[in-house]
Amino acid sequence: MVSKRSMDVRPSGIREIFEMAAEGAINLGLGELDFDPPEEAREALKKACTSGSSKYGPTSGLMELRELIASKEIAHSNSITAKNVLVTGGATEGIMAIYQVLLDPGDEVLVPDPGFVLYAPDATLVGARPIPYALREESDFMPNMSELQELVTPKTKAIVVNSPSNPTGAVISKEVFGGLLDLARDRRMMIISDEVYEDFVYDSKHFTFAGDLDVSIVVSSFSKSLAVPGWRIGYLMANEELLNELSKMQYYLLACPATPIQQAVTAALPYKDKFIARILPIMDARRRRMVSLLNKIPGFSCMLPSGAFYAFPRYDLDMPSRELAEAIARAGVISSPGSAFGLLGERHLRFSYAASEDDISRGIEVVGSVVEHLA
Repeated sequence: MVSKRSMDVRPSGIREIFEMAAEGAINLGLGELDFDPPEEAREALKKACTSGSSKYGPTSGLMELRELIASKEIAHSNSITAKNVLVTGGATEGIMAIYQVLLDPGDEVLVPDPGFVLYAPDATLVGARPIPYALREESDFMPNMSELQELVTPKTKAIVVNSPSNPTGAVISKEVFGGLLDLARDRRMMIISDEVYEDFVYDSKHFTFAGDLDVSIVVSSFSKSLAVPGWRIGYLMANEELLNELSKMQYYLLACPATPIQQAVTAALPYKDKFIARILPIMDARRRRMVSLLNKIPGFSCMLPSGAFYAFPRYDLDMPSRELAEAIARAGVISSPGSAFGLLGERHLRFSYAASEDDISRGIEVVGSVVEHLA
């Protein structure tokens, strides 16, 4: 016998396709960089694992790491200190902690559609109601502020914003950024800003809510910026009152972040900008290559994403995205069905260009062959 809570959420559509693919399949599905982490991170982890750093740490994270994060964020606000930083078990755990603190059963939270697969189920798990707001391709996957105004009710406690976006790669404009802040203040709700892809912006500018912690909580991660997704470490920033509540909640979810991992990230963080500067031009070339190849497939149309490392093409086959992704997986390429990201993701697929150009070229060639056969 399992709980209704468990029955109310579906398995991840991303993971299902990943796990059904044959061994040796070309992985264009998961958002996992194919670069090694910075050497400083790897060496620091070795040292931490052999120097007795296996004890519990503080629930909010090691103070040295929190101070280092705050010092890097101070460009956005002079008021950010370690007291505004909570080290988390990745952005995933951080978002759940935020939901647990902000939302009561019956509350509403606005979530992007299409949007990352956790936002709506996490709301369901805490008894809240996820309310989708539309991100349409014809509007460059930007939210419509008039539509958002109409969705807000007295039960609305928060809105989730993800920029750069997973799965669309969209980066919110300055106008949308300002509009969201105005909406949050006018309607007395919080912005939950998922900024894990903030370092992956190509021909646009990233606007962070870190300078507006009176109405926002910012979530970030080292999985992308240091290429360590398996380390499961990230952080969030909030005003001091909320951070105390989030730290209290984190104890019951996690106890504390892993001590050796925190020490490794502390040693590697000063080298992060150098690491990003090295890989970003490579990612940009992959971005352009993938979009160019996708647009050559008959019936496919793909916008050039401004950030993250995903392409989100639309297709005109009369076929659900889940079935198309399965057909492509059987042919040896992993992608993600657009329906995994919401109702408006249907008739889209998500491809990750966090893979070599050779894998991208071979993988999209297979996709084209599958589509030609099905057509």
